[in-house]
Amino acid sequence: MKIAFNAIRVSKKAGSGFDTFIINFLNEFARYVYSNKLNIEFDVYTLYPQHFPEVKKENIKQVKLPFVKQKLNTAKNNKIYIKKQNKLFHFFTFSFINFLADYFRMFWAQFVFPFFAKNYDLVVNLTQFEASVLNKKRQVVIVYDLIPYIFKNQQRHKYAFFVYTILPYILRRVKNICVVSNNTKLDLINILGINESKIVTIYAAVDRIIEVYSKQNFDSEKRVFFEKIGLNIKKYLLFVGSNDKRKNLENVIKAFDIICEKVKDLGLIVVGFLTNKDFSYYELTVKNFKKIKFLGHVDTKDLIFLYKSAEVFLFPTLYEGFGLPPLEAMACGCPVVVSNKGALPEVCGDAAVYVDPYDPQSIAEGVIKVLSDEKLRQSLIQKGYHQVKKFSWENSVAKFLEVLNY
Repeated sequence: MKIAFNAIRVSKKAGSGFDTFIINFLNEFARYVYSNKLNIEFDVYTLYPQHFPEVKKENIKQVKLPFVKQKLNTAKNNKIYIKKQNKLFHFFTFSFINFLADYFRMFWAQFVFPFFAKNYDLVVNLTQFEASVLNKKRQVVIVYDLIPYIFKNQQRHKYAFFVYTILPYILRRVKNICVVSNNTKLDLINILGINESKIVTIYAAVDRIIEVYSKQNFDSEKRVFFEKIGLNIKKYLLFVGSNDKRKNLENVIKAFDIICEKVKDLGLIVVGFLTNKDFSYYELTVKNFKKIKFLGHVDTKDLIFLYKSAEVFLFPTLYEGFGLPPLEAMACGCPVVVSNKGALPEVCGDAAVYVDPYDPQSIAEGVIKVLSDEKLRQSLIQKGYHQVKKFSWENSVAKFLEVLNY
């Protein structure tokens, strides 16, 4: 069997859930195929070969597209602070280039990749956005969530025609669909009417880097990092997420104001992309703004430091197809408070405190419950370690090979 993996969705910084799944899954798949000498040939089509060290060079097909920077430049891109600036020209230039790069990715996946696919027995689209109606070969599509359908009335998707018209047709036509949670499986059945018999759940798992580094001691490096970001609070809550409304940062910050009325000397650290507009809005509207530190993007090792030192990891998002950050926090020994929506109850099991993400008071009460009960906190930490072990990339690959009849 000869397989083509379409991994063009992987980004340069590799910080999203898509990225974590694709990178870890493909590296584990390569390890398994090579070590067991399976009769499987495969190639990985990607913009950034650096993310796939386990894949042999001859099995990497690097894609080059206009407006997409190919070179990784970690020194430039891993800034851990937000500068207040008003450079309108640079903002619009950056946004326009990103817009073009994104659409070139989409164009390549829809109209160019199908020509390469003719040379393979099977095409695996590692996100639903790469599935092409022009591909006549057997396709497997990995679906993370149906958020564009669930929040359709609130936020129109940038690929609206493809998502709402073309994608449902493709998903009904393909032979196999892999999903990252049973929650997403049910969404496919209930929202798009997909036949249950062709949907297989292959769970995600914690990033290999976090799995390894979370067990090691980096006290000296941690001190340097905390000094670098100017962290002068001993106790803090941690939130990881972008300015996407679904991530619910606004209610997190409202809940933080409520928490500060009862808990003194507590900070909030926010990791993830924010615009200057977001930053200015919170500066003007949040009572305890000075207790909040916005870090932007951070390296994986630095994120581990933050997880390991946080009092509580807070993740009350409105919806997740899987939700990796809570598992990452659990792997680092941090108790979690999460939303009771989407796939999070499925992923977190009994190792979390659940809250209503639409109610800041509920979020605040969940956090205070953990902060005020040391016995509960320690119980959540131990249950978290156990919960993480239920998910592994080895199991994900094994389940995927079952789909291929291997």
